[in-house]
Amino acid sequence: MAERLLIRALKGGKNTKIVSLNGKNITKMPSALEKLPGLKTLYLRNNQISKMCPEISNLTQFQDLKLREFYCERNPMFLKQPTSAIKQEGVWSLQEITSRFIMNQLAEKNLFLMKAIKWYPQVRSIISQGRKCAICGKFFLTTWLKCVEFVPPSKNWKISRNLQLLPLQILICSYKCFYQRNPNLFGIGQV
Repeated sequence: MAERLLIRALKGGKNTKIVSLNGKNITKMPSALEKLPGLKTLYLRNNQISKMCPEISNLTQFQDLKLREFYCERNPMFLKQPTSAIKQEGVWSLQEITSRFIMNQLAEKNLFLMKAIKWYPQVRSIISQGRKCAICGKFFLTTWLKCVEFVPPSKNWKISRNLQLLPLQILICSYKCFYQRNPNLFGIGQV
């Protein structure tokens, strides 16, 4: 049901102003929302949303929605209750070690690697799936730890009075970075 409503909204494209998905048993924030640049009002009340989609997992992408009104009461994600994660110190695969080295060298504009990578499309394909750590800013391939950061909503939004903070999914490359996090960042589980 929710998918049909979202598909109908996508057909409206840039002209879609309001999407109402209240009480549709949605379990995650719909990633298709980023395809609605004209969206002004979003209703997600009374659902089972417990996480953001990776596609709209950070504050910049979420605020790019240009919402004026956002209603999301009664979803588990907004309860701000931390859960435990199994602690496993950094044991990386050879692929992870190599990928991290290559991605971080490319980010630093290593000319040798920038020229060499052109000849290896398979390697380019693998490292194109890399992510940037929200704490240290370095690149990694395998998601090591998912966290939630609670941030205030955009001041331009018209929201419910009780919505003080929005939970946004943050990816972290290691427990070392997790221990250096700010107090508004909560671990939600190891992947």
